[in-house]
Amino acid sequence: MKKSTAALAMLIYLLLFWATAFADVSVTLKMDRVEATLVDTVQMQVSVSGTRAGNAAPVLKGMESFQVTQGGTSSRVEIVNGSVSSSVDFTYFIQPQKTGTFTIGPAEIEVDGRKLSSNTVTLDVTKASQSSGAGTGTGPVFIEASISTDDIYVEEQSIYTIKLYHRVDVDELSLKLPEVAHVSFKQLGQPHNYQTVYAGVSYAVMEVRYALLASKAGGFVIGPSRMNMIVPQAGGRSMFNNFFNDPFFKDPFSSFSSGRPLHLSTRPIDLTVHDLPQKDKPADFSGLVGDFKMTSQLEPARLKAGESATLTIRVSGRGNTTRIPDIDFPELSFAQVYGDQPVLESTSNGHGIGGTKTMKWALVPEKEGRFEIPEFMLSFFNPDTHTYHTLRTPRQALTVLPGKKQEVAVFNASSHIGKNHQEPLKRKIQQIGEDILPIHTAAKDLSVPFRRLASGWRFWPTLFGPVIVYLLLLAGSNLRNRSRQGLKRSRAKNAFRKFKKRYQAVQNDGAGILDAFTAYLNDKLNLCIGTLTADDMVRFLGKQHVNGEVVNKIRQNIEMIESAVYAGNDVKKANMADDFLKLVKALEKEIR
Repeated sequence: MKKSTAALAMLIYLLLFWATAFADVSVTLKMDRVEATLVDTVQMQVSVSGTRAGNAAPVLKGMESFQVTQGGTSSRVEIVNGSVSSSVDFTYFIQPQKTGTFTIGPAEIEVDGRKLSSNTVTLDVTKASQSSGAGTGTGPVFIEASISTDDIYVEEQSIYTIKLYHRVDVDELSLKLPEVAHVSFKQLGQPHNYQTVYAGVSYAVMEVRYALLASKAGGFVIGPSRMNMIVPQAGGRSMFNNFFNDPFFKDPFSSFSSGRPLHLSTRPIDLTVHDLPQKDKPADFSGLVGDFKMTSQLEPARLKAGESATLTIRVSGRGNTTRIPDIDFPELSFAQVYGDQPVLESTSNGHGIGGTKTMKWALVPEKEGRFEIPEFMLSFFNPDTHTYHTLRTPRQALTVLPGKKQEVAVFNASSHIGKNHQEPLKRKIQQIGEDILPIHTAAKDLSVPFRRLASGWRFWPTLFGPVIVYLLLLAGSNLRNRSRQGLKRSRAKNAFRKFKKRYQAVQNDGAGILDAFTAYLNDKLNLCIGTLTADDMVRFLGKQHVNGEVVNKIRQNIEMIESAVYAGNDVKKANMADDFLKLVKALEKEIR
């Protein structure tokens, strides 16, 4: 038994060894952000997939301006549906030593005698915030929005960045971007989370980036972005956390803890958009804006007559790649040309939107010799240089060698009919199949099925039975709906009485007042609100055509009570809840 177990283990080891030995090996470098300050520590990871890479560590390029600390190594082997994959991750922490824009990488590693290189990543390093000390009005939770450049051309990308700084836990985040005519936003990857120092205080940051593009020239105002979230109530920490006083020991029941909504807005940003210049504008300009390059490849460059060659043109870069035009291939006197469907692959990262468009043509020469493939041109506008550029592919030579001649025999029926050739004899028609449906050939096959149901006493139940069943079901449905309507009316009728009772029990508790008002609206309007915000309240009451003055007063009271709750103040002492009962009385008269 032990020998069979050992043999099985050895077999599994050999399978893993051969699977990883012959797997495709790749190296990827990634960072947890694309911008940092001089006081930040950036996490960098080098992933080597397709091998366990032994004990060799990668060699990092472009790290002259950073202090590097190794964070550790982890490896894994996965077997999914018989497919074996393995990888190793090297983690590093780097801290910038000076400001600027740096290209980090590639990371180089030697695997099985092969030297592999990773991609490169760009990191922008700026000075730390110059705000003095903590308590500058930012608070434990605040939000900022910025734009990489506020002076752009039509179709030029600008990076719109939103950062949420928080020193307390936040949950149920929702973000609403501003709506601006002729301006669009496209998210660049997933949000990034990291630690930073702002005004001398350490914050956790959630950063999300968007590519901003304008389709029309003019001056625009990028309005506030609004973020809603749930934060813990003041004094709402559990006994579990207070006992240990350590964030490592999290409350296992924290998901059931109470919290209050918080609404944050960014400051507006002015944006100026210019038309593309008309001077030196190429005639074939398609509206492509950004920075691009174009390559071409002819394969093979030598072939025999009757074979085919493939010409591939790739246009890649960063910008509005959807404007890359389909290149027209000219007619060739020496070959037939067959175009393939162009393929556009879009990519995005923290620096913007990009992609590659691949166009292919099959060339089938019709004669021998040496021929020239013409050049191809593509124009684009580069906003960095403020000029138009024209890309050209090099002229390429195609050599066609002699090949085997293929003779095609054409059969002419009339020319083969003579004394030595006889016409084929007529053959009897043979049945090769039958119809799927049966063929009825007798009168008995025309009989009506279930004839008994159409005669005698069975006829009437058969005729009216479905109608009676339908009427019974309809009556039951109406009775159930009436019961539901009666329950709704009962809830709405007793809503104010329940609110008054709850209100009197929690007059000094702002959070309790808001919970009581939420329950009141749920009962009165037959809603199911978990957490009520001031905007939700305005929307619901607006649908009921409630007097706007009453709605505004209730909204002001809710916002003041929320502010008092977050500041830890007593709403009774602040005289914020004295008139709330009167306002709800007025609201009760408005909603009938």
